[in-house]
Amino acid sequence: MQVFLQRRFRLPKASDVEVGPSKASSMPGFSVRTVKIHNDAGESADFVVYTDAAGKTAILSNVEIGPATPGPLRGLWSRQLRPANQTRGAAAKSVLITDSPGKAIVGTEMDLSKDPWGRIALDKLHLGDRATLGPDDAPVTIIEFGDLECPFCARAFSEIETVVNTTHKGKVRLIFKHFPLNIHPWARQAAIAAECVRRQNPKAFWSFVRDIYRDQGAINPQNLRQHVGTYVEQLGLDQTTLNACIMAPGAEAQVTQDFHDGLAIGVNSTPTFLVDGIEMVGLPSDKSFEYVVNSELKQRQASK
Repeated sequence: MQVFLQRRFRLPKASDVEVGPSKASSMPGFSVRTVKIHNDAGESADFVVYTDAAGKTAILSNVEIGPATPGPLRGLWSRQLRPANQTRGAAAKSVLITDSPGKAIVGTEMDLSKDPWGRIALDKLHLGDRATLGPDDAPVTIIEFGDLECPFCARAFSEIETVVNTTHKGKVRLIFKHFPLNIHPWARQAAIAAECVRRQNPKAFWSFVRDIYRDQGAINPQNLRQHVGTYVEQLGLDQTTLNACIMAPGAEAQVTQDFHDGLAIGVNSTPTFLVDGIEMVGLPSDKSFEYVVNSELKQRQASK
């Protein structure tokens, strides 16, 4: 249970999950235990976990449900809901209304027989002919869904470069996919320009993206093309070829394909990373990110 929850919540240390002893539950066929989870920020949360007798299914809940009492209307029953970490005796904030006085659990079902990482199948994604860093035969593949107008993506960029080029050099491959958010007015056009840079010179893509992120605060829809022209000139690329690519449908279609790939697997914010299919949202400098990468590398080494 401890390892399952550690991986489910991407917690870097086993001690981040404190699992209490299993006890009999008031729910027929289920045992119950308390769980306390800690994060890097020093915060903690309390849960109760109900597990079936076969140990294949668990329900994770952060509320305790009180006994059934007659409800506000004839034929209905009421149960007080109290957060699992709330002091006993404190007033309940929510009420569960049911049409019978039977037992009830409010929580998230977990299949303990499945991979706790919740991996996303990478065969759903278009990964060929994309910007990449690191060797093609690296044991671990990281896919980034990024937005060139996203401030967090700008911060994450240098960090993911360090992961690929220094911290895990030769062991990790990065594939970049565009996910320009609708709230960013120039992100889509920047993504198309970046794709055209890649098509002209794959290595120049990363320098171009670095320039965009560096100057992010000074770029707007009106001067984006001017910034792009400056970067292209500095990179020694052909401006006429780039303009023709931007005007043609191919680069835009690929950006659209990347965006739809992200939607299909539930991406809704940037940057979102998939480490061998394990979803990580946030910065690569987070301890949880390093924990996932190291776990995958150890698994690859053990399988040799």
